[in-house]
This record gives sequence, structure tokens and C-alpha cells, in this order.
Amino acid sequence: MRYTKPAPRLIPTLLVVDDEQDVADIIAEVASGMGFSVRVVNDGARLQEVHDEFQPDAIMLDLKLPGYDGVQLLRLLGAWRSRASVFIVSGMDSRTIAAAGTVGHQNAVKIAGHLSKPLEIKDIEDALRPLLPNRPRFTAEELREAIGLGEIQAYYQPKIDLTDSSALRLAGVEVLARWQRRDGIVVGPDHFLPVLRDAGLMRAMTEAVALDALQQARHWSSLELNFAVSINLDGSTLNDLTLPDKLAGIAADAGVPTERITFEVTESAAMADASVSMDILTRLRLKGFNLSMDDFGTGYSSLVQLYRLPFNELKIDKSFVMDLTHNQEAAIIVETLAMLGRKLGLKVCAEGIEDRETLNRIMACGCHLGQGFLFGRPMPARQILKFAQTWNWEAAGSRE
Repeated sequence: MRYTKPAPRLIPTLLVVDDEQDVADIIAEVASGMGFSVRVVNDGARLQEVHDEFQPDAIMLDLKLPGYDGVQLLRLLGAWRSRASVFIVSGMDSRTIAAAGTVGHQNAVKIAGHLSKPLEIKDIEDALRPLLPNRPRFTAEELREAIGLGEIQAYYQPKIDLTDSSALRLAGVEVLARWQRRDGIVVGPDHFLPVLRDAGLMRAMTEAVALDALQQARHWSSLELNFAVSINLDGSTLNDLTLPDKLAGIAADAGVPTERITFEVTESAAMADASVSMDILTRLRLKGFNLSMDDFGTGYSSLVQLYRLPFNELKIDKSFVMDLTHNQEAAIIVETLAMLGRKLGLKVCAEGIEDRETLNRIMACGCHLGQGFLFGRPMPARQILKFAQTWNWEAAGSRE
């Protein structure tokens, strides 16, 4: 069965898959009160029938079920190409839940989070609130026009050099796409990237944002601000063997050396079509670009791909970094990944640094770069220029 994307609707739909009727009733009651249309399934074997008919926007999925268990159902959802945001609901230990989430990611299921049993009403509300229909809905034609008009613009988040604890400095920026609409509204990527992927417009958007960012980098260079620029490559762009030449041409036209440009690629994106991705990524390195494995630690075979693919930087996923001060397992993972990166001669970046305690732990691990709200949120070019000219660590510390 192939999942068909439903027409836009005002009432979001939630499918609850849980054999504990009391739990299912609580979720259904809370979701209904928030404005969701809700269906409940108590047996995993019935999921296909109800899913096909109901086409849910979100699924609350218990792991321990009769009929089919939650892991089997995640495989099926991937096979159906379900568009639903899936929340794993379980009383199992954190490792088992994380492993189930990894299975979902491997099968291209959108894992939106997890909820631990016994459930709290606030946790259910917090999970579902982002799915409420207060988000604007856009068409592919609107976005194609926005790209053509230059409305999809680059925003920048600072990346800080952590190698000298006495003088943290701005080392570079990560480029993040935003839609600056003519009505003055700035639209975040979660609202438009899925539409771009479905319409085959990700490469056009990537090239437009890269050109915008590298033109800014050339301007910054004229002001003697020669920091590095990191640009995300979506997996849907890694199927065109002409991409390295196109990106090298954009860099040459902007007058920015390729050595100052890093392309960030998730492991799952790199492995979508391994032979083509290997070709593209290797040629990017041959042209002098840097390559960063993004969200490192969340892929299904990160060590193997880190060995095979020509990355020279890894980014430790923020889910580990943000938990390391109160989760011993997360702290061990961060320490181990940082050590692994250093021993392999890679630059190591930790993302998700939001407080001084986390920063201190990250620096103790030997990470070379840090990124997160403690230093700065994504901002337009005019603000990053001011940030670069006035940056100092004491100012960053006072913002916490």
C-alpha cells in the first residue's frame, strides 16, 4: 500500500495505537480537546486498515502490542510511505525506545518524539501542539515563485571555536533557510521544506541559498571577516552527478575559496543511494570543499560510513549534547564520539549548547567547535555582521 497525501484540511487527525484502553482514552480525550479528530486502534494488526482509511497526520504508537509490535509497525509505516508524525509511547527503558526510534528513521518514518508511561497530560499537549493547524500551508507554485524572486534567504547561526578556553572566538556560521515573504512574515523551514522535497525543488532552493550565503561571505571578506560557511545538503540533492560542478561554479562566481565552505550531510542522506552519494561527496572533497557528517550518532551504521565516506568533520547530534548534564549515558556517548573524531583526525562540532554547564562539559571532551542558543540563534546577514564585529565571550555569558 502506498500512502496518498491527503488534501489540506483544517482539522488535524491523530491515530492512537495502544492496547491499554485507559491510556488510549486519555490520549484521545486530550487530543480531542485540542481540536484533533481521533481514532483508536487496540491491535497492531488493524493498523493498515485504519491508516489507509483515516490517513492520520500523527500517530501515537505503543511499542508492546498484540498482533504486530511497534517495531514491526514502524517498518510497515515506512513501506507505506506514511507522512504521519509518529510519537513512540512506551514504558520501556530509554535505550529500547531510542532503538525503536532508530528503526523508524531507517525506514524513513518521521519520528516526532516519544512519551514515557505513565503519561502526563502536559506531555501529550506539548507533543501535539506543533501539529495544530495554525501553520500556514503553501503550494509548490508559491515556493517556486519565492525561489525565483529571491525570497528564500540565508539565515546564519554562529559556530564558535572552543580550542582556546581563554578566548573563544567566532569561527564560522551555519547557513539555514528562511522564507522572507513580501508581506513581511518570516517563515521557518519546517513549514516549507516538506513541500519543496515533494515538488523536487530542493536543489533549486539549495543553490539559491548557497549563492545568497556566499555573496555575503565575499562581503564579509571585504571587511576582513574570513570565517567559514557551512551549508546543509538535503538527501534529495545527492542524486545528481553534476552537483559538485554546480556548487564549485557558485563558489567561483562568489569569489569564495572552497576551503572556507563546508557542506553538512546527514548519514541517512549520504546512504540513500550509496554509490551516487560516494561519487558526489568524493568530488566535492577533490574540489576543496569540507564535508561534515551531520547528526552524528543517530545513523544506523555511523562508524562504517565515517570510515568509508570522505568526511573531515563530524557534528555530534544535539539530542546527546542537550541531555549530557542530566543523563550519564548521553554524557558517555558525547565523550566517546568526541574522542573518536579526534583520533580519526576529524574536526568535532557539538550542536545544541544552551548553557554554561553544557559548554564546560563539551570543552572538557575536546570538541573543536560549538553551536547553540548560548552563543546565538539563527539570524539574518545584517545581524550576523554586527554579531561578528561585537562578539566576545563575556557578552555571550551574560546572555544566558
